Amino acid sequence: MKLVSFRGIYPKKKKDTAGIELAQMRPIEFYNVSLKLPTVPESEPCVKVGDEVKQGTLIAKPAGKVGLNLFSPVSGKVLNIFEKMNSTGEQSKHILIMNDNKNEVQDLPDIGSISDVVLIERLKDAGIIDTISGMPSYLKYSYIGARSYKTLLVLLDSTDPNNTVNQTITECKMEEVVNGARYFMNITSATTITFVFTEANYKLATKLKKHIEENKKNYDFRVKFIPNKYPFDNPYILANLVCGKKINEKTSFLDAGITIESAESCYNFCRAVEFNKPLIAKIISVDGNNVSRKGNYIVQNGVSYDNILNFVGIENPNDNSALIDGNELSGIAQFNRDISISLLTDSIVFNKYPAYYDQKEYPCISCGKCAKVCPVFLNPKRIEAAYLDEEFDSVEKLKANSCIECGLCSYVCPAKRFLTQRISAAKEYLKIKKGGK
Repeated sequence: MKLVSFRGIYPKKKKDTAGIELAQMRPIEFYNVSLKLPTVPESEPCVKVGDEVKQGTLIAKPAGKVGLNLFSPVSGKVLNIFEKMNSTGEQSKHILIMNDNKNEVQDLPDIGSISDVVLIERLKDAGIIDTISGMPSYLKYSYIGARSYKTLLVLLDSTDPNNTVNQTITECKMEEVVNGARYFMNITSATTITFVFTEANYKLATKLKKHIEENKKNYDFRVKFIPNKYPFDNPYILANLVCGKKINEKTSFLDAGITIESAESCYNFCRAVEFNKPLIAKIISVDGNNVSRKGNYIVQNGVSYDNILNFVGIENPNDNSALIDGNELSGIAQFNRDISISLLTDSIVFNKYPAYYDQKEYPCISCGKCAKVCPVFLNPKRIEAAYLDEEFDSVEKLKANSCIECGLCSYVCPAKRFLTQRISAAKEYLKIKKGGK
C-alpha cells in the first residue's frame, strides 16, 4: 500500500488560533521550572535556594552527556528546589523562582565567528530544543553527524487543528525564521532549504518567497506543499511525502540524510545567534470551547496551565472542563492546572467536558476502521489484542514500534477502544525489554 492512498483526516473545524498575532503573556509572581522534559533526561540544578538570578541565568545543566541547559525565565530569587508532578504525570525536580520585577537580563556571550562547530555549540549553550523530535538540537547535529544531512526541510505550518504556532511565527517573525533556517543549513551539507507549507497556506508561502527575494537572501530555497490533512506533517510521513524516503526502525533520519526543523526552532536559533538569547519561553496555541481569547502566546518557562487560563480568560469557570496538553487527538489530559508547561508544549486545549469523555469502551466490532485510517499501515486492533493477552512477541512482529501515536485509530473507533494508549504502553514495554533503547 502506498502513502498516497492514505486519506488522512481533514481538520473538522476552522483553526481558531490562525491569523492572530503573537501576544506576550504578562509577568506573574512565581515561576516553577521543571527540570525534566518529556523526551530529555532530567537536568541537575546549578543554583541553590536563596540565590539571586537574572532573566537568562543558567539554573540547570545536563546531569550526564545527554541533557539540556535550562535558564531562569525571570530575574528574582530561588525560593525552593523540590519534587513536583510535570506535564507527563512524572515526578521531577522543579526550581521555584520569585519574580523581583527588576527585569535584569543576562545574555549569552557573543558568538564570534559563524562556523558549523560554533553554531552547534551555540545550540547547546542556549538550550535550544528540537520541537519536532523533542531532543536537544545539539545532539541532532553532532560534529560528525551534521554533515550527513543532505536535505533540510523546514516546516512552517501544521495540519494539527489546534496548533498554529509555526504558521504564526512565520507570519510575525519571518526575518528571524529565514535567518535561523540559514544557520541550520550552515551546519549541514544541504545546498538548498525546502520550506514546507500545507495547501491551505499558499498566501503565506508567496509572502515568504517575496521576503527572501526582496531582502536578497543569498541561498537557494524551494517551497513544497503537503495536503492539509492530519497528521501529514508528522516527520515520518513528511520524509516519505516530500523526499520519497521511508524512515523506520532500520533507517533513521540520519541514515536517510534528512533533517527537519520547525519555524519555532529556526526562530529560537536566530535569537541565540544574533541576539545572544537563551531559550526561556515557549510559543503556545491556546484553543478550546471554554477559552475566551484563543490565540498564540509567548509563555515564559515555569508558567502553569492555570496562569495561562487566567490570562486568556475562561468562558464558564463553573463548567467541569477538560485540559489537554497537545491536540484533541493525541494530547495528554492533565490532572490539575497547577502543573507547569513544558518547553515542548505546542498547544493546550481547554474544552467544556463533553459527554463522550464519560463513555466507556465497548468490545471491538472488527469494523477495520482503525487499520484503514492508520497513516503507517498498522493493524491497531491486532496490536491491542496482543498487548492485552501479553503476547509481546506478537506485538513486536505487528510492528508496534512503528506507531507514530497520532491518535487517529482511537478517534475513528466506534467502540471507543483505548487503542493509542495501549499501543503506546506496548512500545514502552518493548523499549524496557531492550534495555531502554
